[in-house]
Amino acid sequence: MTMAEDGGSSTVGVRERVMAQAREIAGDPPTPRLRSIVCPYCGTVTPDGGRCTGCSGRFDPLSRQATQNQMGPWEIRDERVPFRPGCSYATLVRLITQGAVTPETVLRGPSTRQFWMLAKHTPGVGHRFGQCHNCGTQVKPDAFSCPSCQASFEVERDRQHMGLGPARPLPGQGLPEVLALHAEPASAPSGQNVASTTISPGGAAGSSSKPADSGGTDEEARRRLDESLRLVQVWRTKANSERQHAYAVMIISALITVSALGYVILRGTGGQNPEENASTGVSASE
Repeated sequence: MTMAEDGGSSTVGVRERVMAQAREIAGDPPTPRLRSIVCPYCGTVTPDGGRCTGCSGRFDPLSRQATQNQMGPWEIRDERVPFRPGCSYATLVRLITQGAVTPETVLRGPSTRQFWMLAKHTPGVGHRFGQCHNCGTQVKPDAFSCPSCQASFEVERDRQHMGLGPARPLPGQGLPEVLALHAEPASAPSGQNVASTTISPGGAAGSSSKPADSGGTDEEARRRLDESLRLVQVWRTKANSERQHAYAVMIISALITVSALGYVILRGTGGQNPEENASTGVSASE
């Protein structure tokens, strides 16, 4: 062994001993940990390792765009992945074809007004399982309507359309006339007429079996609504007029106050000038 080799091995040995002593004093060096991020697909807080630990989704831009392309207003209830985003109708049909969605699957979408419903009873989806969602008749998966009950199988395919129903005022949140106009009539079975019983002011229910005139009721409700809107407009006009009158009174009062203060100031100044003039005149005569 040469001198150079002896010197190199001794240097390495000293370095190892020094590092061992440093570990005993300071402990093992810290291991770097990846920062945590929120998964854009399921919301799980996961290390930024390129893939979610909850849903196994990738975070690269191409995977994000692929997921965005399949998103839509249809949501499938699954307790295993309860936070996954909704899908488009095309994606839903593909899941039905693959068997991932069954007739007993609970879902919601534009045709259910975003209320949960069984897939076999969902308009636009039930026929994909071979039966009408309305009457249960056997139909083709690509049929447009039911040959038995004539129910349509068309569905909104726009990914941006949620299918929400119109917003209507609830009892206690609006005028009775407005609530009457927005109320949905009760549906009656086909081929049956529903007779409504009127209640006379001096009699009890059932004293008259004359059907109510729905057209007259609607007309009366509209008339009352128009009258209510007219009264509101009159009250609003009166309020604006009184507000303007109050503003005018305040402005006039301010002008009178300013004029009075100006008059007092000018009078006080004018009262001092004659004395000063008289004193000036006396001194001049002397």
